[in-house]
Amino acid sequence: MSQPNHIPLAERLRPQTLEDVVGQPHLLGPRGSIARLTSGGRLPSMVFWGPPGTGKTTLARILAKGTGHSFYEFTGVTGSAAELKKFLLEHREQPLFRAQPPVVFLDEIHRFNKSQQDILLPYLERGEAILVGATTENPAFYLNPALRSRCQVIALKPLTPEAIGQVLSRAWRQEQAEVAEPPELLDWLAKWANGDLRSALTGLETWLGMEPAHRDLEGLREALGGRISYDRADGHYDLASCFQKSLRGSDADAALYYLSRMIRGGEDPRFIARRLMVCAAEDVGNADPTAFILCEAASRAVEQIGWPEARIPLAQAVIYVANAPKSNATITAIDAAMAAPDVPLAEALQDAHTSTSRAAGKGQGYFYSHLDYGRKQAFLPEALQGQTFYEPKRPQERSWMDRAEPELAALQGLWNTWIAEQPEGGEIPVDAWCEALGCSREALARAVGKLAQGGFTLTRSLVARPI
Repeated sequence: MSQPNHIPLAERLRPQTLEDVVGQPHLLGPRGSIARLTSGGRLPSMVFWGPPGTGKTTLARILAKGTGHSFYEFTGVTGSAAELKKFLLEHREQPLFRAQPPVVFLDEIHRFNKSQQDILLPYLERGEAILVGATTENPAFYLNPALRSRCQVIALKPLTPEAIGQVLSRAWRQEQAEVAEPPELLDWLAKWANGDLRSALTGLETWLGMEPAHRDLEGLREALGGRISYDRADGHYDLASCFQKSLRGSDADAALYYLSRMIRGGEDPRFIARRLMVCAAEDVGNADPTAFILCEAASRAVEQIGWPEARIPLAQAVIYVANAPKSNATITAIDAAMAAPDVPLAEALQDAHTSTSRAAGKGQGYFYSHLDYGRKQAFLPEALQGQTFYEPKRPQERSWMDRAEPELAALQGLWNTWIAEQPEGGEIPVDAWCEALGCSREALARAVGKLAQGGFTLTRSLVARPI
């Protein structure tokens, strides 16, 4: 006898055994983690983590039934921690609890705050209950560490269109056995659902509920509207991660795609702008300082003009950051400095504004740098002298000292000696001259270019060496 029509199609099609569950081969295969965890009829506490419509509740029910445990369901949406605590207190002395602990299923477990989650700890510790939770949020962010350490976290993946198509075909045979399957409809629903089986079945139920005269794919599209696979949980963090990694990898097309996904998903534009600024500082840095300035300007534009026009300056900044030269020298420098120990400060650099400070020796030996910008001084504490935190990775990160031209008379002497020895020219000893003159290769190349004019031509060589 078929189920009453008022029961949703997704519920009527809910699998009753693991063999009926589609998708999740990494969990349900012969060597899947669920098979290993439940071997011997034992059911540990676990938390199912995954997008909506991937079978979290279904798996919890099947596993409880298959291992002989009673099943009690609570939800973080409508239930309360007080109700859960009352249930556990009232039932802990019953023989059923002592013989076979029940499965307490907490749907949307992330909606219980961490202090409410603590209610479960003593019952799990004493083996008086088995927790099976379900969440779309990352457990690392929303679950109490003490609770998380007592549970196996099982990650579910969005269902593939092929897996969803299998269930849609099964549903069609159950609901419309006398009518041939419409492959175009089922294929569209399987892709439209974007990994959410419940949505696909709801879409099919919408089709079946439409007037036969108005049943067409275009009408269904209008009835269902667009579907964006984005939420404030992992969709938020996953898309942001894809976005920043695409920027770091200099793929403007991919970064624009993830930008569009965040925009269509309703992401706060200020969050996008902040991600852009972080990327410009962390992944571009001083290889192109303009990147951060442009991102900061895009952030101000977002505040002033809002959607939909804000997508334009954001896209402009995305394209610039993606195409900018990359260097993480800034973040590695500050992280290295943060890891350095606290050591005594150099007295020469300490504040010497008061006579008491000066009498204590503070400020003695300090040279005012504006009197001679090139004069060397030791500014790091004595215990850290010689330590290097900032190590430029790109030519664009040269300091003003690197840009300074070498002393012309000294270079002229080196040049004249070299020309006398090699009147036919040859490879200039760049590294030796740079060391002798205290300048960078780029500064030396500029200066030598001027000396060589009218007498020699300079060539740039590209040399490959094995790693």
